[in-house]
Amino acid sequence: MPDTPRDDKSLNRTETITAVIHYYRAESARALAWRERLDRTTNWAVAATAAFLGFAFSHPEITHAAFLFGLAMVYILLFVEARRFRFYDAYEYRVRLLHQEFVANLLKGRLDFSPDAPWRIDLAEDLLHPRYKMGPLQAIGQRIHANYIYLFAVLLAGWLLKIKLHPLIARSWRQYLQQAAIGELPGIWTLLFMAAFVAHLIYLRYLGRQAKGGRDLIYPRQSG
Repeated sequence: MPDTPRDDKSLNRTETITAVIHYYRAESARALAWRERLDRTTNWAVAATAAFLGFAFSHPEITHAAFLFGLAMVYILLFVEARRFRFYDAYEYRVRLLHQEFVANLLKGRLDFSPDAPWRIDLAEDLLHPRYKMGPLQAIGQRIHANYIYLFAVLLAGWLLKIKLHPLIARSWRQYLQQAAIGELPGIWTLLFMAAFVAHLIYLRYLGRQAKGGRDLIYPRQSG
């Protein structure tokens, strides 16, 4: 008699491990793609910073207000990169979960592959109900802490130097304030506005350093 098809639709251990290995390769490729997008946005921000520095100091008739436009452009790129970082962090969580709980324990020969294994439940739950692992402000803070704090520092230093040099070299605090003015806005208010901008960057950087992303959600487990 011909073999009757198996009624049980559950996969055996070998079939399940094979499926997880293929899934792991796909998830690693997806995390790598988002990592490359992050690097691309950072490269755009670095190029924009260098371009604005070169442009502002290459023509003496250009005022320090050009640096405000440069700061705005870099800030927009920061928002774009923070959004991409949230996606990357969510996918990296799955890759790290498989690294720690599947690959490492498989190599050690003590893999817990039972249906109620905590790592299988966590992975299945994340696939059924995908979500970001950190908020938007925390993601912005992470990217400021990683790269953008240096770009903003360079632009702000160039802005302060431009005020001192344009249109004449400021030789007193009063002259510096006069040259810091933008149209009808007094120089002191311009400096106060930029001080508030710096303070909010420092605050976001603090949030980023305190943030708990996908990698921090994976707690150590003792297998076997």
